[in-house]
Amino acid sequence: MKPGRAATFGKSAAQFLVGCLRQTVPAKQHTDPSGADLLEAVKQWQQVFEHTPVMYFMVDPAGTVINVNTFGAEQLGYTPAELIGRSVLDVFLAEDRAIVRACVESCLKTVDQSHTWEIRKIRKDGSMLWVRENAKAMLRANGGPIVLVACENITERKEAENALRQSEAYLAQAQELSHTGSFGWTAKTREITWSKETYRIFQCEEGTKPNIPFMLQRIHPEDRLAVQQTTGQAAREGKDYDHEYRLVMPDGSIKYVRAVARATRDASGYVEFVGSVSDITAAKEAERRLRDSEQRFRDYAETASDWFWETGPDHRVTQVSEHSDTNTVPAGLIGLTRWDIAPDAALEPEKWRQHRAALDAHVPFRDLVYRSKDRNGQPIYVRTSGKPFFDADGAFLGYRGVCTDVTAAIRANQAEDALRKAQTELAHVTRVTTLGELTASIAHEINQPLAAVIANADACLAWLQRSPPDLKAARRSVEWIIEDGRRAGDVIRHVRALAKRSDIEMVPLDANAVVREAVALVQREMASHGVSVRMELSSALPKIFGDRIQLQQVLINLIMNGIEAMADVHDRPRELAIRSQASGEDAMQVSVSDCGTGISEQAIDRLFTPFFTTKSSGMGMGLSICRSIIEAHGGRLSAIPNQERGATFQIALPLHREEAS
Repeated sequence: MKPGRAATFGKSAAQFLVGCLRQTVPAKQHTDPSGADLLEAVKQWQQVFEHTPVMYFMVDPAGTVINVNTFGAEQLGYTPAELIGRSVLDVFLAEDRAIVRACVESCLKTVDQSHTWEIRKIRKDGSMLWVRENAKAMLRANGGPIVLVACENITERKEAENALRQSEAYLAQAQELSHTGSFGWTAKTREITWSKETYRIFQCEEGTKPNIPFMLQRIHPEDRLAVQQTTGQAAREGKDYDHEYRLVMPDGSIKYVRAVARATRDASGYVEFVGSVSDITAAKEAERRLRDSEQRFRDYAETASDWFWETGPDHRVTQVSEHSDTNTVPAGLIGLTRWDIAPDAALEPEKWRQHRAALDAHVPFRDLVYRSKDRNGQPIYVRTSGKPFFDADGAFLGYRGVCTDVTAAIRANQAEDALRKAQTELAHVTRVTTLGELTASIAHEINQPLAAVIANADACLAWLQRSPPDLKAARRSVEWIIEDGRRAGDVIRHVRALAKRSDIEMVPLDANAVVREAVALVQREMASHGVSVRMELSSALPKIFGDRIQLQQVLINLIMNGIEAMADVHDRPRELAIRSQASGEDAMQVSVSDCGTGISEQAIDRLFTPFFTTKSSGMGMGLSICRSIIEAHGGRLSAIPNQERGATFQIALPLHREEAS
């Protein structure tokens, strides 16, 4: 046995060796000086064994401990005497004992051959330690085998290895979670090493040796040159680098990555890089969506406004962002409040008081319209809306909002109001003119009830002069007088209403009643022109919502047009048909049909155009005014030629909402 091997035995082992030697050396040699030298050598080795920090065991083929050095026993918390004679399996974990048996059997089968293994042992107090065991089976002097075992405590190494494995596992998990891999690159040798996550990012089979041609093949063609230039310059200058590029995956998808590397030098002075590569595809996609969202809302805002603005806590303008296609932003706004800008602040104090109160309350506001001037000094109207913004602690920082030049819309509304007023005046003139044309009919309508009043008064006197007076008959005559007086009053009231310049009064109306009242006013005119009227009015029609006088004006105009259209008709009866009926679920229709000469195709398209007329003495405003009135009621006025003779004018009006529901 080599001297180094002798160091694997302790005190008890040395004594055992002495016994073995005594069995092999004759008794007479005990006095031989060479025998004394041998015993002295064994004694010296005994001291070496006892002071060597290695655990030594001797076990027999059955696994019984024959000897153990003191150091080895103490490492396990025992004395040598407590272990000798016990099964060596007692100091191993139950789940490892089969392995120990197999190792001992292997040693016994291969005498004088060394075997090594690592395994756990259990101390007397139950704690555990890792050992590396070197074992060899040898033959004793009597020819019997024993197994000599030297045990090295490798607990610290195992703990370090476990810690390293755990750290590597944590790192691998962290890389997987963060989609960040690591790599190493030696510029001179072009050798590359990848972590597991880097393999995943590049979609390369783990274990495959990475190389630059493969990486270039994966990199997007548009990014390859930039990557080569960046890494090449870093390798030449020995500098760190940080860049982003795209990868083209086998399925054609695009992956964005960011590579960051730190340059170092090895012992030979060559440049090496240690770095990380991160899959930033999700971040890039989020950035793209954010940009798209920002652009989308900017497009919305710019489409709906002419410029953005921002004010500070004191409500003074701090920033104005003008759109590229806008040149109406007033100049010199920075540092001013909105009421400093508006020249109408003094003219509308209540509006601005309410606005300032809203600002001081830090609440949003919408559609504030005020007058201002553009950068050229021209007066404009501005509509603005704003919303307060705050810092992370809730402190008020100011307002952000938009402004729109609404000058064109305001002026269009003003022009529309002026036009509406002019139309109202013209409609009034038309009504008065119509009344002039209907003087005979009106006089006739009033004359009839007045004549009846006189006749009934005479009859009443006659009944009273009888002896005895017929009071019942006289009372009936008085009642008739009252009824005729009311009828005359209604005619006069309707005439006054048509002649009066009054505001529009929208109320629920019975459409059939409006038709009857209009017909009553033109009854005499129809009689004088030999025109009969046939009214086909649908019963139980829901009410409409409108102005009685204006709708009567339209009907009178259409009836008079129908009478005039039949003036030259002599070969057939002159009949005017007026009908009312439902039109769908939410509208009704009134039509006026004549059997006159009709309307030509050329004229029907221009019939409602102002100043267009088919009459030699007409102004061409009647039908235009009628259409404006009907459209103001939310309805529609149209004209269609009849199949045989004449024309029909149709008025479609929406039902009163309560009635429609």
